[in-house]
Amino acid sequence: MAKSIKSTDLQTEMFSNDSEFLEADQRATTRKIRQDSVVAQHNDLIRARYDMSLLESRLFVCLLGRIDRKDKDFVLCRIPVSELYPDEKVGGKAYNQVREAVVRLSSRTIHVETRDEQGRREIISNPLMATCRYKEGSGYLIAQFNNFVKPYLLELQGNFTVAEIQTLLGFRSFYSYRLYWLLKSSAFHKDIIKVELSVLKKILNLEQRYQNFADFKRFVLDIAKHELSQTDMAFEYQQMKEGRAVSSLQFFLVRPAVITQSDVKLPEGTQQTLTEVGVSLKSLNDIKSRFEQGKLSEEYLRFVIKYYQHAKKSGRIKSLAGAIYKALMTDQLIQEFKVWQVEQPVYHSPQPSPKKASTEIIDLNVLEEQFKSIYAKGLSNHDSFEAYINWMLSQETYNMEMIDGKEVLIYTEPNNTN
Repeated sequence: MAKSIKSTDLQTEMFSNDSEFLEADQRATTRKIRQDSVVAQHNDLIRARYDMSLLESRLFVCLLGRIDRKDKDFVLCRIPVSELYPDEKVGGKAYNQVREAVVRLSSRTIHVETRDEQGRREIISNPLMATCRYKEGSGYLIAQFNNFVKPYLLELQGNFTVAEIQTLLGFRSFYSYRLYWLLKSSAFHKDIIKVELSVLKKILNLEQRYQNFADFKRFVLDIAKHELSQTDMAFEYQQMKEGRAVSSLQFFLVRPAVITQSDVKLPEGTQQTLTEVGVSLKSLNDIKSRFEQGKLSEEYLRFVIKYYQHAKKSGRIKSLAGAIYKALMTDQLIQEFKVWQVEQPVYHSPQPSPKKASTEIIDLNVLEEQFKSIYAKGLSNHDSFEAYINWMLSQETYNMEMIDGKEVLIYTEPNNTN
């Protein structure tokens, strides 16, 4: 068993190739982050006093996102290191940061203060984690919440708050993360939230730091205000003074204009997917309008969603919702879509009247570049461009011809006379 006499010894033992890690690895589940992309906490935990690094808070969110609503106990989870760095590549420096985060998070204690029916205060201090392990080179962590925090995370029946995972992982400051949760836990009831400065600093575990309010404003409040301005908890704030000292803060939530959802129905399953990946209501209405006008086909809509979901998993894009929205509104992927389309089983929808056959001349160099793009993203069924061309030529609608001394591919649209 790993010893823990000194922190340096602990760090060495935790990352060694020992049997304990292998045993934990075998028990750990590969459960993915929740499909609905939201997580929940009891409000007592949101207002608890604790401190974390930004990386620790992301690990907390990734583990929180693996809780199923039906769970009665915490499970040991395997979390890819790449999830902790949603907007950047994982390198050697990142792994050193992860090792430090694992050591610190393993020792974090959550202090929850509550009152009973008689108004008597009770302080509950419990370790957050049951275990948190990382073996260098494995590419993932193994972690599990402590059973002491089950009342705050499992089978929540009331007095809890939900938030979107992607919003939480997007913060660059731990204090932005905490203030977002704090404001959201009160936002359901009011748009103006008053907090005593001493209480806020206690919750953030900053009682001994930033004694000068100007520093607290600069390093906590203003950074959080900037980061939250792009979320549903955008705010302005006002300092309330007693004498010359700031005693409390008033947060004024900046509510976006109310947007009603369009009645236009998108193809089955697509609206739910767009909502789950974070497409806003306004953007969803824009997509519905384009679909209603006939400028967006169902096939292209589904292709774009699948295309960028694959790109997100490969770490090639930062904002899945933004990439999908742009492609649907501008036909950004129309060339990739055409290449993908010819590889699919041919389906001809009923036509009101027969159409005259038309032909299209396809430049082989252009087609090869499009194929390489599709192949790199894992969306092609063929291993090489040559195999792809041979497959196309096996179809009745394609043939090769020489035009002006250059070999080109000719596509002839079928003349359906059903």
